[in-house]
Amino acid sequence: MEIRDTEKVCIFAPLSPKLDRYESSRILNKISKESRDIALDLRFVQDCTIDFIETLRKIALTKNIGIFNIPSDIFVLFNVMQIDKTVRLFVCEPDFEEDTRQLINRKFSIV
Repeated sequence: MEIRDTEKVCIFAPLSPKLDRYESSRILNKISKESRDIALDLRFVQDCTIDFIETLRKIALTKNIGIFNIPSDIFVLFNVMQIDKTVRLFVCEPDFEEDTRQLINRKFSIV
């Protein structure tokens, strides 16, 4: 796992192509020790399990977390499971750092 520190933010980049229970527990252990805002860079990730999604929900209860560089398959899964309601999703790192252009799933319906 690659960790990049700045003054306000700590960015974690998992290097594993699949985020399973083991990788999720490693991420949770690292993030729980941080007091700054947290970001996950998913550029190397190709697949994730339900354990990772449940870990994200657990982390989001206590920490301010953002995710960027999300692969399209995982992004669809995040939208279906409504992860965007608890975790801030961004396209790229500059968007996260500037806290602009957040990805939000709006569920419009015709009345």
